[in-house]
Amino acid sequence: MRISLKSVLFSLVLAPLVIPAAYAQSGKDELDSFKKALEQFKASKYELAIPAFEDIAKRKTDLEEYSRYYLAKSLMQTKKLDEAEKELEKIQALSPNVKMSIEVQNLTGQIALEKKSYKQAALLYTKLEKRTRNTEAYPEVIYSLAQAEKGLGKHSLMCKWLVKLYERHPSYPKVADWGVDLAANKFEGKETDCKVTTEDFRTRVRYMLWAGLDSKAQTEINQMKVNLAKVDQYLADKLQVQFYMQEGELVKAVEMLKPYYDAKKRDFDYLILFANASARAGEVQLAVGSYYSAYKLSPRSKTGRQALYQSAFLSYQFQDYDGAARRFQEFMKLYPTSGLSKDAKWHLSWLKYLKGDYDGAYKAFNELSTLKRKNKKNWKSVPEDRVRYWMAMSQYRQGKMDQARATMSSLAKDPLLGYYAIAAQARLKKMEAMPLAPSKLAASPLPTQPRVISRFSASEFLMPSLEDNYRGDESESEENLVMTQYSADDEKGDEEEAESADDGKVVEVAEGIDGVAEEAPGDKAVAFNSPVLMKRFERARDLMILGENEWARWDLYDIERKTANREYLRTLMSEYSTAGHYNRSSYIAQVTFGGQRAAHGVDGVRYLWELAYPRAYADSVEKYTKQFTVPDELVWGIMRAESSYRKDAISPVGALGLMQVMPFTGYKVASLVGDKAFKPPQLLEPEVAVKIGSRYLKRLMDRFDNTIPLVAAGYNAGPHRVKNWLVSFGTLETDEFIEHIPFLETRNYVKRVVSNAYVYAKLYGNKKDLFPYLSEAVPVKVNAELVGKENWDDI
Repeated sequence: MRISLKSVLFSLVLAPLVIPAAYAQSGKDELDSFKKALEQFKASKYELAIPAFEDIAKRKTDLEEYSRYYLAKSLMQTKKLDEAEKELEKIQALSPNVKMSIEVQNLTGQIALEKKSYKQAALLYTKLEKRTRNTEAYPEVIYSLAQAEKGLGKHSLMCKWLVKLYERHPSYPKVADWGVDLAANKFEGKETDCKVTTEDFRTRVRYMLWAGLDSKAQTEINQMKVNLAKVDQYLADKLQVQFYMQEGELVKAVEMLKPYYDAKKRDFDYLILFANASARAGEVQLAVGSYYSAYKLSPRSKTGRQALYQSAFLSYQFQDYDGAARRFQEFMKLYPTSGLSKDAKWHLSWLKYLKGDYDGAYKAFNELSTLKRKNKKNWKSVPEDRVRYWMAMSQYRQGKMDQARATMSSLAKDPLLGYYAIAAQARLKKMEAMPLAPSKLAASPLPTQPRVISRFSASEFLMPSLEDNYRGDESESEENLVMTQYSADDEKGDEEEAESADDGKVVEVAEGIDGVAEEAPGDKAVAFNSPVLMKRFERARDLMILGENEWARWDLYDIERKTANREYLRTLMSEYSTAGHYNRSSYIAQVTFGGQRAAHGVDGVRYLWELAYPRAYADSVEKYTKQFTVPDELVWGIMRAESSYRKDAISPVGALGLMQVMPFTGYKVASLVGDKAFKPPQLLEPEVAVKIGSRYLKRLMDRFDNTIPLVAAGYNAGPHRVKNWLVSFGTLETDEFIEHIPFLETRNYVKRVVSNAYVYAKLYGNKKDLFPYLSEAVPVKVNAELVGKENWDDI
């Protein structure tokens, strides 16, 4: 997006910048010269670009770093490596921004490889390997690192990086033709002679499936099974079972494992795999029993301890509430110091509510609230507003309307408009509509006997590697347990940035420098006192005028990293937003100005709310929400929850772009919109991401009757799982249904999307109630056969 000087200056109306004369922006002639040279570079006219960039670099303007960068790249293209290397050294001496520093190291590494200076290349790429993880550049970096280690004759280190490419980047073009046998695959024209384990291959299969390479994965599995069967038929079948589980063929997985039960019922690894497959196939007794047997085999190990917790949790999810209570209590008794004991205590309170013991539930939730007040840090996994909401609901179910109304009214006043504030508003509306408060309200219809009906992954708390640690530790919780190889298809992994202060449950007004609550902003002039920061700021403006917004972002980020001055940050928010870097402007508005937004509300500091909840990529969102008849509040709500508006976001398992679409899903949706040329890297382009994400949301909206919480759950966990949950506990009211979602990640995700969509509607004029059913029965009923995977034929 090209930015005019007028629009850049307009962006600073809220916090005008005082610009010292010594740091005036580059003149029009300098900008025109750079623009012309850059056009020559992009047109591959390197012989013309070289003297042009040399001339600009000599003038020592604020674009010197960029002139030398493109000069170095032009020199490399014309094989003038020594001259290019000198230019790169000059850039490093200018203290470049983070992105430029990485690019310079990468180019220097390429030159080192060309010159066969392998030691230098290895040092450079070793540093880059850490800095580029979870970025599009990472596969190329570790490929180059493998080249360097090969040049040094370090075969084991070369193999370390080739194994990572083999496992996690099967679609990277330079290794896309590799097959199941890494040792026989070629690297730099020769066979690698690198060995891999069966576990390495399992990881490869997962990443192939995530990349949409299903056929290739099955072909390689068939080849690997032949080799494994020569050693142990179980190993071959185990590999096929894990493929079935990845693909959602759960009945096949269980049936393949059952014949081994008698022989392997004391094999810990087998029991964990069998329990996981059985749980997902709806074989509740087999799953609970197998997890419990695994715990008995290894009660002192971390995995064994968590297997006991797993057995309790599965009992709860399959509505065996009495059995769940017994196992949660057993867990708390045996492992009182484990963080999971806190989660168990929550579930025991929630179980009382589900069983209709509302007085007992109120007392249990109240005890949790008391414990949290005494030690907030120790009980941070149990948000205060969550506890208070269900205390109020326990009173509501007993007909204690005045007490329930008082608590709900308090929750509804959350100035940051979190999920429980929205749910409380819905409950208050329902209370107002009730003519008289009965002595006791009827509970939502709940099954009270175990039912073998759900098919969900047992990934609410996930099995980490075996580790001896008997009594547990405080850090354990449902939120941070690690996914195993057996059910890794159910999680997307952690986002790069943590949730912002917006999602915090206790809001405190941020204090200013002098310790007093900050006032609403005035039109104060802001000056950068640091010449270095001033230079970066002016250069960012020049780059925005030239349309080089990506480079501008990194200069602005360099300022952000080096200042805590709130007025500087206020200016940066505006610049980021103008340049289309909504992830950074939103982040600052959320974290730095969350207290100010809480203190003054939407009407008091609307511009801060709009920066925290921007109409990001509005042209694309408006185009495709209109085309696919999807609410734009939903698209922005999903975008915020998935990537925090970061267009180049890549998750650890390969979800891409603003809407965090997996490559496999991207291929399927692209076929629906007639895009036969689709390739997954296109998801890093905002328009493609919004198009594919919006069309998929349309599919979910049609399936779930425009019910946003169900749509959000389907987007995160898969619509097939949501259908199964509707069959299992869809008789609950909507807020209760959301609380009962078995995946911790999905449960929290749905709450975030509901909150996000609500705020967007409030900010941008949608007067319609998006969630009229939040305190009513779930508006979607499902009478369908249970399934283990998404059915793409059901459009």
